[in-house]
Amino acid sequence: MLLQQIRCLVAVAEAGSFTAAATVLNLSQPALGGHVRNLEAQLGTRLLDRHSRGAALTPAGHAFLAEARAVLSAVDRARAAVQPFTGRTEMQVALGFTPTSGRTLVPDLLTEAAARLPRLRLHLRPGLSDDHRRNLLAGHELGAAFCYDPEPHDTLNIHPLYEEDLFLVGAPDLVDRAAGPIPLADMADLPLVLDHRFHGARRIIEAAAATAGIRLRIGLDVEPAEVKRALVMRRSHCTVVPYGLFMEEIAGDLMGARRITAPAIHRTLSLAIRRTLPSTVALQLLALVRPIAQRKIADGTYGWRAPGVHH
Repeated sequence: MLLQQIRCLVAVAEAGSFTAAATVLNLSQPALGGHVRNLEAQLGTRLLDRHSRGAALTPAGHAFLAEARAVLSAVDRARAAVQPFTGRTEMQVALGFTPTSGRTLVPDLLTEAAARLPRLRLHLRPGLSDDHRRNLLAGHELGAAFCYDPEPHDTLNIHPLYEEDLFLVGAPDLVDRAAGPIPLADMADLPLVLDHRFHGARRIIEAAAATAGIRLRIGLDVEPAEVKRALVMRRSHCTVVPYGLFMEEIAGDLMGARRITAPAIHRTLSLAIRRTLPSTVALQLLALVRPIAQRKIADGTYGWRAPGVHH
């Protein structure tokens, strides 16, 4: 079993498709698919169910995923342990990313890092925003992470990148994109699948519903993100997410999206960096990330705004 095979499986599981995972890993789709098939052959079981809209973990895949992540983390720690003895000046950062930032920021970040800072090695760690913040505070692995609205802490430097609205997303027969923005009250009878109650996005959504005096019909609360995504793609549920998480499906008319209003629900994505990360590395990472976010704010693809700018 090769580490590259494990990395490929984890990437597909987190990205929800071979296309997105190939972009993140800078591999061709045939090469990525070959690594996953070889891994499944060695294990003697199928880890992913392939379908026209992407891929989803099988029960065996779910069981394998947690251990696979632990293996990759251990390899990164082992590599870091010998770094002082190598005489190399390579800079390494374990960077946490969310499902949306993995689609909208990370591919550009990897491309620009390779072109401008070839000595900077980014070890990508997928996950949810709240989990990344806890990991940063614990100091076990991450040096930096993309996080939504992270609470200030004296061990972190927090750099807001952009603000975005949340959208109702679902199959076209459930969400008519031509209808324009949707008041939160009009969502009361829609079947929703959301994050678990203890996650930040869920708390924001329920707080907005309470302010509007409505009760949402939350049929399922699930984790991880790829399971929620699979349920939405099966056209049985809607969800409330950033536009970028389903950008390809929305552009292809497979999904409808309506910006939520009355009240609008918005979040700010920041790059949170541990203060123990060498300042040179931290500044170079920020210098790569910030212009990417600014360009995407300017082009308007995702409806992002500069931090603190509300509709």
